Amino acid sequence: MQTFTLTVLAIYSRNPSASAGEITHKIGVPGTMIRQARAYLGSTGYLYKDKEKNWHITDFGFMALQNFDRAVAEENARFLNDAINTAATALNVDRDKITGFYLMDKGMTNDSYIFYCNGKKYIYRRAGQGSEMLVDRYREYANYLVLSGRGISDVVVYHNPIDGTKITEFLEDSKGIDVKNEHHIDQALIALRNLHNADIDSPHDFDFLHTIDYYEEICHNAEVEFFSTYRKYKAHVVNLLNKVEKLNVPKCFCHIDFVPGNCLLDKNGKVVLIDWEYSGRQDPVVDVAMFCISASFTKAQSDRLLRLYFDRKPTMEEYARFYTYIATAGLMWSLWSEYKTANGEVFEGYTERTYNLCKKYSRQADKMFDRIENSKNIN
Repeated sequence: MQTFTLTVLAIYSRNPSASAGEITHKIGVPGTMIRQARAYLGSTGYLYKDKEKNWHITDFGFMALQNFDRAVAEENARFLNDAINTAATALNVDRDKITGFYLMDKGMTNDSYIFYCNGKKYIYRRAGQGSEMLVDRYREYANYLVLSGRGISDVVVYHNPIDGTKITEFLEDSKGIDVKNEHHIDQALIALRNLHNADIDSPHDFDFLHTIDYYEEICHNAEVEFFSTYRKYKAHVVNLLNKVEKLNVPKCFCHIDFVPGNCLLDKNGKVVLIDWEYSGRQDPVVDVAMFCISASFTKAQSDRLLRLYFDRKPTMEEYARFYTYIATAGLMWSLWSEYKTANGEVFEGYTERTYNLCKKYSRQADKMFDRIENSKNIN
């Protein structure tokens, strides 16, 4: 049950005669939404109406409220009120035109809500707790500006780089891609190649070492206890990135967070990419590496995806870069997860999994660079 609906239920537990108007005055949410919540509570047996048309909470309703945090509920009601105001202002409509505000997805960085305005569906993105320390919202704002009108990304109707609030048009009949579906993977790679070939003038680079150093700093400030071998593998990653830098690889505008959850398949079978917080100029192979990490691909599956991206057998240098990026990103995301965990959010097994990728693929990258060096000596 949505927290907002429980808030309405809690009000009726104290005041059975409360009208929709009184509740609206109390928590600032439009009366239409109060009536919708009340109708739902009545239809599901949490509330009932007496002969005087007063609403009363049932025993079933009291059970639902037993573990309900009223302070959190009131905070959520304030958020909902502010969100409705923001949406109404952004879309230039009255507040009562905003309806059906409900949580769609509680993500690793952001929370996403669905709402309707004049029959059209939108997504309201709320920055997650602590995300202001992990994500540069001004970078994200600049990224969406250069992507506007290209048909590559979701369509933004409101974006506040100060607090991370974003409203986008809902992509009707869309769905997330299935990493086991070959067609979905093909469409995701088409979208990725289109991005890399779009000749977008990136407003900034994505710097792995800068990001790792920053995440390390905030983890230290949060009194995170690092893995005992962290310094060893960080030094290993730095050495690998220095080797990659000497290859002078051409860079382009990359998504950086190119993961299955950020690939939406529209009704025409085309993949649209969303969530551009980390994007910037980098080696295009980075995006392929990020996908493999998120999809929990094996080495064989990862190697295959790299072949599919290039539509040919990759060179030894391309494999060396690829393994370096999986190792580096593994270290970076493990720090990201450590910080989130220190702030009360737990992603079961994610920290260990990403850190283990750093250990595994740093060795794979070493092997590939050794093969490159040996081939040079033979020639």
